[in-house]
Amino acid sequence: MAVSMHDVARAAGVSQRTVSNVLNDYEYVRPETRQRVLDAMAALGYVPNAAARSLRSARTGLIALVVPDFRARMFADLAGMVVREAEALGYTVLIELTGQERERELKVLTGGRNQLTDGAIMMAMSLRPDDGARCRADYPIVLVGDQALEGQVPHVGMPNREASLAAVRHLVGTGRRRLMLLGYAPRVHLTGRLRLRGFLEGLEEAGLTADEELLVEAGWTRADGQRAIEEHLDAGRPMPDAIFAMNDSLALGALRALHDRGVRVPQEVALVGFDDVEEARYSTPSLTSVSPNVEALARNAVAMLHEQITGKPSGREPHITVDFQLKVRESSQ
Repeated sequence: MAVSMHDVARAAGVSQRTVSNVLNDYEYVRPETRQRVLDAMAALGYVPNAAARSLRSARTGLIALVVPDFRARMFADLAGMVVREAEALGYTVLIELTGQERERELKVLTGGRNQLTDGAIMMAMSLRPDDGARCRADYPIVLVGDQALEGQVPHVGMPNREASLAAVRHLVGTGRRRLMLLGYAPRVHLTGRLRLRGFLEGLEEAGLTADEELLVEAGWTRADGQRAIEEHLDAGRPMPDAIFAMNDSLALGALRALHDRGVRVPQEVALVGFDDVEEARYSTPSLTSVSPNVEALARNAVAMLHEQITGKPSGREPHITVDFQLKVRESSQ
């Protein structure tokens, strides 16, 4: 027997009118009430009547973009480009933040929270390859980032290992020999592990060894970068002659700490980041950064999702890796 709106209302402890308001995205529903209704719909497997019609009439024109948060500027830049590409195809984009929580990412993957959208583009940080078996077959989804899933889940990735290797080659090519990795995070997520691998391969290629005291753990925010460098200097640990930061937020925080402590960049310490956010071009000195092709990332992800929604495949490969450039600026010259 089909689950009704009445069943959802009873499970959520609200009125049917409230369920209807949630389905119609009525803005004055309290966030906790909205979440309770959405959770009840997911638990019961409720599908709105509109989504039960033919494929054409079931489309809402809405797609979800799911990212960890907006603390890293890269995610905001990606969102802006996805919105632009999606609007060109007639879609409106809804944003969902997961906070890198595995359960929230799994809910998106299984379609449990997305009855009101035609599909989702997700930058997942906590999924594992075998999670592909959980993907709901009738819910279009494209993964963006490093983690590709087993099965036929379309994926657009970034060359994190290769890009990190290029950054190390650049620093070594300028004569640097004592390289710090800022944001060392081998146990956190695949992105960190891939960037670490490229860093270590670059050192090995140059005949250098990694100094454990220069593998500096830190969160990936500006405050974390500033704090990590300050603590490193205060502890009297070995000074690097170059820093490769796992992202630009870390690099900009490090730049502030070095400036405050009178360490000259790049004369004493060269600095390279990753993501090429807009602020990198306007910092003093301007920041050398790995620049992944975020525009191609967004364009391919939206196109792959559109193909699933419309059922009109273009012959595009299911797994695509975009290219990158190393934008050399004042901080490493």
